[in-house]
Amino acid sequence: MEPTGDPEARIRDLERPLAEQAGATEMGATAPLPPPPYGAPPTAPYQAPPYPQYGSPYYAPPQQVVHKRGQPALWLIPLVVGVAVVAGIVGVVIYFVVGTSPTTGVSGGGGSVAVPTMPAMPSMPAMPSIPSIPSIPGVGPTDEVLTVEAGGSLSIGGVGKKQTVICNQGTVSISGMNNTIEVQGSCAAVTVSGMDNTLTVESAGTIGASGFDNRVTYRSGDPQTSQSGTGNVIERG
Repeated sequence: MEPTGDPEARIRDLERPLAEQAGATEMGATAPLPPPPYGAPPTAPYQAPPYPQYGSPYYAPPQQVVHKRGQPALWLIPLVVGVAVVAGIVGVVIYFVVGTSPTTGVSGGGGSVAVPTMPAMPSMPAMPSIPSIPSIPGVGPTDEVLTVEAGGSLSIGGVGKKQTVICNQGTVSISGMNNTIEVQGSCAAVTVSGMDNTLTVESAGTIGASGFDNRVTYRSGDPQTSQSGTGNVIERG
């Protein structure tokens, strides 16, 4: 047997350096330490025994969980179609029953409900007649004939008047709006002002027009005329 295989020889080898070191210490000298002895060889790590091969009576392969996919509910399609068809038939029947019913029945009574008639609206009372408005002096037509003597003067105004004047070398003055005046005879002078007045003069020594849109027509003579304003006309006719 080799020395490394004898335990007692190995123990003596381990104790020898210690004894030499102790002797050197007593002698006052320090001897170099021998290299440490080799330790025990490293042990191999633990390895589990291999799994037994398939077919062994003592081995069961690991189980795997398999998730099954849900199959589409094909049976719902005919069910939905059937429900839709039944609902359509019921709706058509209800429509025809309600539409052809002549009267509205009362639940549980079986009779018809009479529709109340609306009461007649009372007639409105007759409006009282509006009294006629009396004529205003100076406004509107008149049948009176006025006369102007020599040296005299006459003024006519208002709105919408119709007047006849007999002139004997007098002076006639017209004003207002929309008046129609006829002057018969021969006047010394005729003047018109205002707006939209119409004069017919048989003859006059002088004729003057002012204002807006007045018209004077003389039948004879050669009067002196004067105009001012806008739209006034003096002409022979």
